[in-house]
Amino acid sequence: MRSIAFRNGDMQADAASPSWILVYATVDQRYGDAVQTIARRYPNVPIFGATSFQGVMHEGGFSRGVFALAGESGDGVRAAHVIKRAAGRKARNDAKAAALEIIERLGTRPDALLLHATPGFEERLLEGVTDAFDGKAPPLYGGSAADDDLSGNWRIFTESAVEEEGFLLVGFSSKKPVHGSFVAGYNPGTKRGKVTAAHDRVIRSIDGRPAARVYNEWLDGALDDVLEIGGNVLSRTSLHPLGHVVDRVGAVPRYLLSHPHAIGRDGSLSLFTDVHVGDEIVLMVGSADALVDRTDQVAARAARGAGPLRGGILVYCAGCVGTIGERATDVAQRFHDRIGRVPFLGIATFGEQGCYVGTPSQNRHGNLMCDAILFE
Repeated sequence: MRSIAFRNGDMQADAASPSWILVYATVDQRYGDAVQTIARRYPNVPIFGATSFQGVMHEGGFSRGVFALAGESGDGVRAAHVIKRAAGRKARNDAKAAALEIIERLGTRPDALLLHATPGFEERLLEGVTDAFDGKAPPLYGGSAADDDLSGNWRIFTESAVEEEGFLLVGFSSKKPVHGSFVAGYNPGTKRGKVTAAHDRVIRSIDGRPAARVYNEWLDGALDDVLEIGGNVLSRTSLHPLGHVVDRVGAVPRYLLSHPHAIGRDGSLSLFTDVHVGDEIVLMVGSADALVDRTDQVAARAARGAGPLRGGILVYCAGCVGTIGERATDVAQRFHDRIGRVPFLGIATFGEQGCYVGTPSQNRHGNLMCDAILFE
């Protein structure tokens, strides 16, 4: 695999016989022009990617710009991609159709899937992918496209299309194993309750009381100033997401995280994931140090049992990037070191998707999380 950076619209490296090219970029860049430059140089090569929050992770750190990871013919990794404009409930059927198209193009079941959607309907996409594989989908990893300020300037794109609302699904088929992992990096606290009223991504009550009021009490009144008037609390809650247990490895619970981003005047609490009545939720506790340290965890888990690696893809939550600031460069460098200093590309996203390996394995959508794909 080969890393490619762009400077003033020009490619700074070539790939030897590329078989696919992944592109991540910040929204202030002319990434469409960069994609077309690649397409002219490598006609008939699949090109696909998404926009990232405030920077792209690469071997040199975390930078604004346009960066690419090229799979080369000698790697033995093939890719097939589908991009669709989609939203809402219909996205489930669209995702199923996309997954079936990828199977047809590859001529086999993918070894792993990469998903980049625009925010808002990620669970429907996972349901559709599961439908396409009769309930037993391959491991899926990825994250939702992002911009710098939640203004809706995020995009997904290929060599032939750019979408502001929809999804990009990529299937990888490899002669050697493809590895992945999906981690949280937060610890459960002692404050917990049950969702007693909810709709889609809004919790209306916890234990029969207004959800925002309960959450604020769990935070010892940190959101008092917005409790009555409502408002955005995104940047103030990134170290205290809500978690719920999705399965266990032996006696150890595994948590899926939800990021509270807004308080309603009616006392509701809005998240970036679906929530259901009856969910047992717990206040999770994180720190900037733990968010950097989990880079070692996601890389080590993905590489467990793997042979020498050719390259990788890192997906890291944008909310966590906002919390750790300049230490995002440390995340990129630690990931690069952990995977043996082979080429990789990383994106900061508004929601993460990954596979919890178990019996059965299940692909899930969460927030403030981190996932990775590694290629032998």
